[in-house]
Amino acid sequence: MTYFHHRKLPDYSTLLAGRLSPDEIGFQSDRLQIWYNHTTEAWVDPLPHAHRESDECFIILQGSVIVEVEGERFTIGPREFCCFPIGIYHQIVEVHPPVETLMLRAPSVSDKVYQSESS
Repeated sequence: MTYFHHRKLPDYSTLLAGRLSPDEIGFQSDRLQIWYNHTTEAWVDPLPHAHRESDECFIILQGSVIVEVEGERFTIGPREFCCFPIGIYHQIVEVHPPVETLMLRAPSVSDKVYQSESS
């Protein structure tokens, strides 16, 4: 039988699927990366970034985030999602907690590149 992975979502932020699972909650996958973010703390991306080999999607379950995409800001609220295709520079510039989100990327590769301040 093929291995089936089933867990409850934790009360903390963690990697649910990816190349290296940090705890027993996560599922090892070379094709899919899922970050679960569950926090009462605000955070932001340090710089705009893009992915060279993967598409990325944010699903907002609770709270809201403001993303900046190529100089334009968008508010993504509960039960909304946004997707960033390969090569599109984006940045989370505000997080309004409590926040609960899922971030999905496929394939699960280390392909993040930061936009230089001179770009």
